[in-house]
Amino acid sequence: MSFKYEVVVHNGKYLETAVNAKSRFSWGLVLIVASIAILTIGGCRKHSAAREEAAKAEAASSPTPSQPIGGTYCLDTFAHGATLAQAVHFSYKKSETDGSFKKFEGDLSGDNLDSSVHEKRPATDIDREMNKEKALTPVPIVDGFVETTRTNHYTRSDVSAWSMGSGGAVQAFAPWGLFIAKPEVKQVGTENIGGFDAVKYSVDTAQQSQLDKSPMTIMGGLKDYTIKGNAWVDKNQQCILQYTIDYEEDGKDGTVKKTHYEGSTTKK
Repeated sequence: MSFKYEVVVHNGKYLETAVNAKSRFSWGLVLIVASIAILTIGGCRKHSAAREEAAKAEAASSPTPSQPIGGTYCLDTFAHGATLAQAVHFSYKKSETDGSFKKFEGDLSGDNLDSSVHEKRPATDIDREMNKEKALTPVPIVDGFVETTRTNHYTRSDVSAWSMGSGGAVQAFAPWGLFIAKPEVKQVGTENIGGFDAVKYSVDTAQQSQLDKSPMTIMGGLKDYTIKGNAWVDKNQQCILQYTIDYEEDGKDGTVKKTHYEGSTTKK
């Protein structure tokens, strides 16, 4: 560093000395501040990294949060998607504790859906009255139950019937209505189901409060209900491939009703 001497020498020397001291002090201060800043930034980064690692560890150890499933079934999804290269078989069944049941078996192949429905239900007075009509084919009543089997054939070109054949089966046999109540659902693993890669979920209302259940208990006039089982969701299409669900409802009058649902999807 150089200076011009514009005053007497001793004053100049004094001036030079004073300026150099001041300059050295300023640069020293700058270096100290810079060092503190570097240390502070480094510390923040380490702190931030530690927080991120802690958050990742906590997320890994925590259970997967509940998420909504149950509204979309692969029969309806596959039927309204691109034509499948391989035929797929669907089986849905709903059983009641009184011995009644409804069972659907269907094969989706190309632009065709062929299905059969086997149903057993308590006979009604209407059934008995209709059996008296000679012009009508009587329905067999055995031990107080009517048991019937019917077959259906649907083609993709008949849009209305095609939608009824797939969507109607889901509404009649699958437990989609139970999931409106948003039961607790947890992801528990992955499996191959009938030739499809699937994510497995557990379903259980045991930890839900009466407040959580209130929409369904109020709507159904129930005292309480439980939903428990498992469901497997296709990884690609995000539709339900397979399920086993048990539903129990307790009426305010003390009655108890139990329903078992099971369904599967299999490549042929």
